[in-house]
Amino acid sequence: MAKIPHFDISAAVVRQLGEELVSDEVTAIVELVKNAYDADATFAHVSVNTSERLPIDGAKFTREIGYITIEDDGMGMDRYDIERGWLIISLSGKRIMKGQGLTTPKGRVPLGDKGLGRLSTQKLGRNLEMFTRKDGNSETLHVSFAWTAFSDDKSLSEVPVYLGPATPGRKKGTLLAISGLRNAEVWRGKAAEQLVSDLSQIISPFPEARPFMVTLRIDGRPIDLALVSERVRNAAIGRFQIDFENGRLGLSGRVRLAKFRGNKAEDTYAFERLLTQDNGQAFFEFLSGRTPPVEIRFSPDTAYFLEFSHSVDLSALGKIERDPGDPSKPANPGPFHSEIDEFSLRSDEVAVKLSGLANATEIQQVVKQHAGIKVFRDGFAVRPYGINGEDWLRLSEGQTSASSWYGLRPHNVIGFVAISEARNSQLREKTDREGFVSNPYSQNFRRLMGKAVDTIAIFYEWARRNYNSYKAEHASRGKPFDRGRTAVLDAAAVSNRLASYAKRAATIKTRTSTVQKQIASVTNRIETTPLLSNAAERELSVLLAEARQALEASEAIFDELSDYASEAQGLEQVVASLGPRLDVLSDQLQDFSELAGLGLLAETLSHEVQNQTDRLMQRSTANTSKARKAIPINNDLLVFSTEVTSIASALRRQISHLAPSLRYQRDKIEVFSANELVVDICDHFERRWQQLGISTNIEAGEDFRVRTNRGRLTQVIDNVLLNAEYWLQHAKPSIRQDLVLAIEIKSPRLRIWDNGLGVDPSVEDSLFEPFITLKPKTQGRGLGLFISAQILESMGCSISLLGTRNAHGHRYIFELDLSGVANG
Repeated sequence: MAKIPHFDISAAVVRQLGEELVSDEVTAIVELVKNAYDADATFAHVSVNTSERLPIDGAKFTREIGYITIEDDGMGMDRYDIERGWLIISLSGKRIMKGQGLTTPKGRVPLGDKGLGRLSTQKLGRNLEMFTRKDGNSETLHVSFAWTAFSDDKSLSEVPVYLGPATPGRKKGTLLAISGLRNAEVWRGKAAEQLVSDLSQIISPFPEARPFMVTLRIDGRPIDLALVSERVRNAAIGRFQIDFENGRLGLSGRVRLAKFRGNKAEDTYAFERLLTQDNGQAFFEFLSGRTPPVEIRFSPDTAYFLEFSHSVDLSALGKIERDPGDPSKPANPGPFHSEIDEFSLRSDEVAVKLSGLANATEIQQVVKQHAGIKVFRDGFAVRPYGINGEDWLRLSEGQTSASSWYGLRPHNVIGFVAISEARNSQLREKTDREGFVSNPYSQNFRRLMGKAVDTIAIFYEWARRNYNSYKAEHASRGKPFDRGRTAVLDAAAVSNRLASYAKRAATIKTRTSTVQKQIASVTNRIETTPLLSNAAERELSVLLAEARQALEASEAIFDELSDYASEAQGLEQVVASLGPRLDVLSDQLQDFSELAGLGLLAETLSHEVQNQTDRLMQRSTANTSKARKAIPINNDLLVFSTEVTSIASALRRQISHLAPSLRYQRDKIEVFSANELVVDICDHFERRWQQLGISTNIEAGEDFRVRTNRGRLTQVIDNVLLNAEYWLQHAKPSIRQDLVLAIEIKSPRLRIWDNGLGVDPSVEDSLFEPFITLKPKTQGRGLGLFISAQILESMGCSISLLGTRNAHGHRYIFELDLSGVANG
């Protein structure tokens, strides 16, 4: 029988197709993880090993170096699924499901529909093996083939593929094993860091937009595909939510006062004076008298200043696309939800405290890593929107536009737009997974998001310009250093003018000397030969004599002016040093004002913790009583109530250590033992120091009593001890011995030292000046010892660094002279 003519295809075409469809390793991994999602998996574990052989029993390709495995607990496949689906290129049951509006058993609409996901594995390695077991089946199947077999000299049907039972079997789900890594270097060093960064952006870092768990290990090391925590987001100066539903765009936002702080010292002063005193209440009343572009209200949350909301119909926007099926309606891209957080990348201590983080560095690192507004479909990013800072909403244009200068900036925001396959099917991705297909729906989606960020920019501009008007109406009288700054500027101007006059005077003096010589010559001739002179010359002689006297007087003035010019140069040097000093002093006052703000927060926290622990202990006592009266006794509730009481008591002890130094306790004067105070403080730090490997040695040689405020003296000793703790930890690798912190009590003095390296000579003479520290900026302001010295001075006491030097040649003993408060 004659062979029926038919088309066939070279196997090499499949390799070429895969190379064109998958741009890089990240895209390949994500496509395979998406398959796990489509299979209703609850997780996808990705493991990369660049230096070892595939360790799976029964695998066909175990000689090649380097492999990647991707394991899930999804539905798995049986023989029919493999032969009639997986092995047929571009045949996708997912496409049929989506066309019929069907979902997986977990209600998921499949993300894939092209039947090309397995082609992405060739980007990763030379061989592919699959171990899979369908839910409800007892048989585990093993499929394997080599991508190198897809050559020009074979048709696709001639490529050898192994399909058979796997030994041993496995639980339901699928394990893909890709061996013979094509580019192992991308999983190492700096390249791996970039790849992981990209992967962290592709798989949603926002819990609200991540549907299932994805883990990654590289060469045995777990990689954190970090989530953007709510703690970090709490540090944002502006938080915005965007919702599009039923054809209407809704926008809401919350903004902190810090948005108005500004960068200059005078801006900070105005901010502290006009806004922080009442948390912006008066400024809000000022704004309420204006016409805002959105609906505003004073925020009931004290962490924020104001809130706003705004909504608009899609149909009301200009330049929108119409629905191809019904041109009378706008093309509706489907409902979506977006959240955008804006951050100040300056070190904002208040934001750090509100977030509960240790310092601003963590915030800055997260913002840098995740900067941009990304689009996630069912938890997977749609490239390139927001990836690696791609500015699809053109936020950067606002930085060069005067009308939008106060808007969002691309490197200061992190955010997401959450869409889904089920609700946004008209937003179709391109075959190469690089953006949406351009159609009326995707264009209107951009238009809606563009409108939202434009509204935020308009609101910001309105609020900031009104703030400028508010400052103008409350012009400052006697800003700190304003007169000093004016005097410095005036002195500089006078100095410059004097220097200019001196140069001109020198030139005129030279010319005057020449004229004087000419006048003297003419006068001398007339006076020595009177018989040869006519009447006019004799009259001129009198005038020339007067002119010569005037020139001699002017020379004296020029000499005096030169002396002033010399003094002006000295004044110029003074001016040059005064200006920067005033700037530094202004910055220092700003830091002190921030510390004062933190003190108020601490005071509020202390008061609130005491109130809440009181309530907690009362409830716990009531539950304890109830548990004991129950028949039989409710032992579980009894144990739980006891633990709650213990925790609440511990919390009160910790807060009580802070409470004495707060405002409402500062004026309380007590008489107490110095040794008792030192022991209490050391007890407070005991557990912490044990964990750090620090032991204490209290030498109570001569105890004495003091009459003062306990909290203020505690603050001083705390500062010295915590400073010692920090430097002991710093010195630990160097000294190679047990860490010891010693306190000697010898009336009327306390001496504190440790066996660390001591005080570096570069700061030993200025240690008690403000802002002097060798700590990183993120770990110290250089104010602890300065504040301690100021507190002691106010008590008639002092602190000093004794001249005794340790084995390292450094001074190391701090002495607190408490004679001013010693009782008797």
